[in-house]
Amino acid sequence: MYTVPYRGVGIIFGSLSHKRQQIISNRLMLSYSSSSRSIIRLAESVANTSRNAAAAARRRESSASLVRREVSQEERAALRASRKERANAFIGGIGPATAVEGAEEIASGEIASGSATAAGAQKMTAASSGPTFDASRLGWYAAVIIPTAFIGWGIMDKNSPPGKLSQMIGLTSVLEEYAKPARTKLLPDWNQIPNIPPDFPAPPCLVIDLESTLVCSTWDRKYGWRHAKRPGVDKFLALMAQYYEVVIWTPSPDGLAGPVVESLDSKGYVMHRLFRDATNYSDGVHCKDLSWLNRPVRKIIALDDDPDALKFQPDNLIRMKPYDDPSVEDDTLERITPLLVEISREGYEDIPGLLKQFRGMDADEIATDFERRVNDLRERSRMTASRGLGSLASMSKYMPAPELPPNLPGSDGGVQQLTAKDLVGSAPPSESSESGVMGWLQRRQKLAEEQNKEKFELWNEVMMRKQAEKKRRMEGHQ
Repeated sequence: MYTVPYRGVGIIFGSLSHKRQQIISNRLMLSYSSSSRSIIRLAESVANTSRNAAAAARRRESSASLVRREVSQEERAALRASRKERANAFIGGIGPATAVEGAEEIASGEIASGSATAAGAQKMTAASSGPTFDASRLGWYAAVIIPTAFIGWGIMDKNSPPGKLSQMIGLTSVLEEYAKPARTKLLPDWNQIPNIPPDFPAPPCLVIDLESTLVCSTWDRKYGWRHAKRPGVDKFLALMAQYYEVVIWTPSPDGLAGPVVESLDSKGYVMHRLFRDATNYSDGVHCKDLSWLNRPVRKIIALDDDPDALKFQPDNLIRMKPYDDPSVEDDTLERITPLLVEISREGYEDIPGLLKQFRGMDADEIATDFERRVNDLRERSRMTASRGLGSLASMSKYMPAPELPPNLPGSDGGVQQLTAKDLVGSAPPSESSESGVMGWLQRRQKLAEEQNKEKFELWNEVMMRKQAEKKRRMEGHQ
């Protein structure tokens, strides 16, 4: 039987059954245990509060003992020098024990006094005068530098041992796939271009670079990127669009060069625009491989200031002088225009063979040589015309003036004399000009002129439709 301290309660408790006595005892024990836990928690919170108060008091005492003083310019310079020493020590990998010791003294000196700062700086200087290379990092340096050097050697020289090893394991072919243009046909088929008649022959293709050829790009902190057009670029594009399929091809990404091309070609003279994803990356240069253009390479002309960009087809290149200074007068586009127009009008089937005679010249030198040839041809024609019957016409300006003015038909003066034409009529047409080799050549030349005239008329209609469509599209966006 359970005992209770009070007699009366014990009598009542003893009269109960054993089961009820057990239930009441369990409840009393639970109440006692919960009270004990509450007392323990209260004691712990009181102890934590006292500890926190003691810590706060100690911090107040320590902060009160430190007096903030004014730092002179010499001490401030010493602090800067010490921080620089610490940075050099950390980067150079000096002895860690000396560096940490000096850093601790410097840190305490920044707060307390300048003497500790000077002592810490002395230790840092003494530590930095020791060995500045940590031997434990040698393996890390070797693991990074040696493979990088071998990879760079293999990239720069394909015949080197790393390059040959890369070819053997197939790594070179994988990298070349990423270096090729993104599409196999950079330009659509000619008969699939909108607004082009199906029976209209494809004109020659003129590929023009953007940077340093048509525009000059400069950058500064105040204005960022700024672009200046080459003198005569608008007139040049408008005229070339009548004779060529104009393509602007730049090694810059679309996000950078796209807005520049859009602003440069606001009237829609350029038919196609190609960017970096259409280049062939070779030997560190974004090259323009004309064989990917889906056009005959023998009928393509490229204007570029970088010969390495056309190293796959160097005979198709007319090298332009880089346009890097907008303040300098430049007339290259105007001077090269007659040659380009002549090439398109004559319908040359082998443009690289034609441009081989200008190899090693830039656009200005080519224009000068072309002007000299034209002048020589005109001089020879004039000399040929001055011989034989043509000399009579050239001598007429040296003959003296007639004494009496001729009697013109319908004039009132005197009786007019009859001529042979009035008596027998006009002479019959010459048969020699209509038959034989000369007649065939004349008919062929006339037919070629008529075909070129029709071709240019159709091409102008195509360009006008294209400009009208672009204008409607722009008005729709607005």
